[in-house]
Amino acid sequence: MKETIFYLEGRGGMYLYHFFVYNLGGLFYILNENYNTRGQPNSSYLLESDKIISKPSNKIEFPIKIHMKDILPFQREAFEIIKDKFELIEDLSKITDYEIVSIYGETCVRDGYGDNQQIIYPFVRNLFLEKLNYNVIPNKRIFITRKNSESQHYDILKRSIINEEEFFKNLSKYGFEYIQLENYNIHDKIKLIMESEVIVSPHSSALTLALVANKNAKIIEIVDRGDGTRNQHYINITSHLQLNYNRYSDIQEDYYGNFNIDCSKFEEYLLKFL
Repeated sequence: MKETIFYLEGRGGMYLYHFFVYNLGGLFYILNENYNTRGQPNSSYLLESDKIISKPSNKIEFPIKIHMKDILPFQREAFEIIKDKFELIEDLSKITDYEIVSIYGETCVRDGYGDNQQIIYPFVRNLFLEKLNYNVIPNKRIFITRKNSESQHYDILKRSIINEEEFFKNLSKYGFEYIQLENYNIHDKIKLIMESEVIVSPHSSALTLALVANKNAKIIEIVDRGDGTRNQHYINITSHLQLNYNRYSDIQEDYYGNFNIDCSKFEEYLLKFL
């Protein structure tokens, strides 16, 4: 009997938001047997065009086999958490007989943040929360830095706090931990966000993980215009999940979204949440 493999596409999976929402959002459509969200049953990205079909020929059983191209370590780590339901198949040559159903993932036809956010955000949240059980740590407070953001932006520092050393010195008085999220694997990133009561961060893809934040968490995003990009991603996530989201915008960003921050003004603002 042929193995059925679902090929997940979606745009820009190298970024946390794109992967968790656009790519993993496609798992919702698989479970609900909606295999043709774009109106075309094939993929220009697959060479195995003779194996592509519009819907599975067999009954789907867990774990459902998923294929993606150019897998990154954090994506592999995410699938490891949900492997009882979705098994990542990176090398198709290891399967002797298979068929492929191409799933685009969450579409962005009507809305650039996702056409079905009210469905996809809770779906992805539950996908991980049902596998992980962490307790909220009282008074756990974290600051997420973007000091190495140039690694994701062609050696250009973006959306970072220029006077970050002074800023964090102020935060440390209130028990904040300094977090460079690149140093954590996905499992530990999720654990960190789930356990924290207060999360402070400049506009950053790290806030995608508000998807798994605990219901008592207070999330503070520091952003004005965010280097000219649209920046409603985390407002949307937290709104649909009914989380406590707050935006601090008393800053002046440069062309790349970098800024100095008045530490005393922010401290006065922060104390309302502690």
